[in-house]
Amino acid sequence: MPKWKSPLFSDIRNAIGDNVVFSTWKGRPFFRSYVIPANPNTLKQQAQRANSTDLVKRFQSIMADPDVLAAWNESALPYLISGYNVFVKWGRKSVISVSPSSGSAPLDVVVTYTCGIPLARAKLFKFDGTDWTDITPVGGLEAGEDKTVEVDALAAGTYYFFLADGDTLVVGDSTPMAYQAITKWKPNETTGADDEAVTVSS
Repeated sequence: MPKWKSPLFSDIRNAIGDNVVFSTWKGRPFFRSYVIPANPNTLKQQAQRANSTDLVKRFQSIMADPDVLAAWNESALPYLISGYNVFVKWGRKSVISVSPSSGSAPLDVVVTYTCGIPLARAKLFKFDGTDWTDITPVGGLEAGEDKTVEVDALAAGTYYFFLADGDTLVVGDSTPMAYQAITKWKPNETTGADDEAVTVSS
């Protein structure tokens, strides 16, 4: 790797045109040829990017209340990061889907999840467009991939199922609250989309 010392350029960073990139490694400056980063934009990449975008939008939608933001930042203190970082981190590590996605009422469905939220505080919520219901099994959620929870006899309507953090609460509130719900999505690497955990019964 080329090295240099110069009294004029003791600290130089970033690229010069499309030819050379300057940086440091363990306090030592170096330079290398500029290379355009690979970005095949595969369906898998598209799905993961859609998931990240949806999580950020959800965080933004529920953090307008400064008390909610403060509660999330407090939950993040042990991890030495912000409430935003914890929210997105847990969301990216979590996956949730529902089968069947539609049918006639009363409809029995199976919620399949992989929980990226610490299990001691993880919850499963159902949202019917108006009301939130905590449907976490008595024994709590399980570790591992593709765990299931059965939900029986859904009436006609549209339902969203969320993995949530049951411990993040504003003083005076009680579970379930909308701002505790983190993700209702499953990145679809076949379509490049972010599928919502939605069931419509009619």
